[in-house]
Amino acid sequence: MIKKTVEIILFIGALFLVIGFYSQINKPITFSGTKTLAIAKNESVKDISQDLQKEGLISSDYLFRFYIKMSNQDKDIKAGIYQFSSPLSILQIIQDITSKKSNQTLFLIKPGDTILDVQNNLQKNKILPTSQSVTQLKVRDFLKNPRYYFLLKKVPPDNSLEGFLLPDSYHLSPGLTNIQLVDIFLNNFTSHVSKLLYPQSTILKSHSFYQVLTVASLLEKEVNNPHDKALVADIIWRRLEKGMPLQIDAAICYAQNRSFRNCHLTQKSFQIDSPYNLYQHKGLPPTPIDNPGLESIEAALHPQPNKYWYYLTDRKTGKTVFSQ
Repeated sequence: MIKKTVEIILFIGALFLVIGFYSQINKPITFSGTKTLAIAKNESVKDISQDLQKEGLISSDYLFRFYIKMSNQDKDIKAGIYQFSSPLSILQIIQDITSKKSNQTLFLIKPGDTILDVQNNLQKNKILPTSQSVTQLKVRDFLKNPRYYFLLKKVPPDNSLEGFLLPDSYHLSPGLTNIQLVDIFLNNFTSHVSKLLYPQSTILKSHSFYQVLTVASLLEKEVNNPHDKALVADIIWRRLEKGMPLQIDAAICYAQNRSFRNCHLTQKSFQIDSPYNLYQHKGLPPTPIDNPGLESIEAALHPQPNKYWYYLTDRKTGKTVFSQ
């Protein structure tokens, strides 16, 4: 009789727990206006849930994580920018971020695209209005976001976001503002690049991450394969230490057009008065010259030691020839 009574009590207790749990995930949260959330490709459920709670969209990130994993929907989360209106429950949010948005456009940033290329492509695909600019946004516009502060803190605040728009595929909705678009690019950049920084590179003991990113942007235009990129990275770092000019042609293209499309270098091009002219100016250019892929960033972080001081890439074959 006692055993039966205990079983009944346990059953009733479990029933109340289940009822309480489902009432919480269905409980609507109210707020004024609309709220926006950017989800990067392959962003962790933990980061998403914490962002949701920080924005006041859910009451408990633990409940969110528990339910989305229990229901096996954590693998169905779609990257993109979501706008939420009140009232809203955890269950509704999960339904929104795991269902394919029919009005979203698949947008590609290719390795080596400049921020001007990205802006032109966004406008061409009618994702960004022609009245808005991505190139005019500055680092200072995003410094207040603690998620980006670690990577942006040593960057001159008046610099553009060149280098930080990670090459990848994105699901984007028409009508997004320039701030919202760059926010999702930065979110994706932070998620992926943070993983490359541990274990810490010895390069970061003597150089800032922004310098690493700038070297990576040079590698993106100079070399085609990971092995050669690591070799050239070592050459660049050593030439910088010795005070030797880098003499990289791609930086002159950037100085002329802020893009590499239809770049034709002439003898006069090498006389251009610009800090991006790495024949006339020693050291790195003042900003990255493009948006490098993860492969180039990793090569800049982990250069392959070698005895070479010079290299030349054959543009027809893609082969890099090294020389001491």
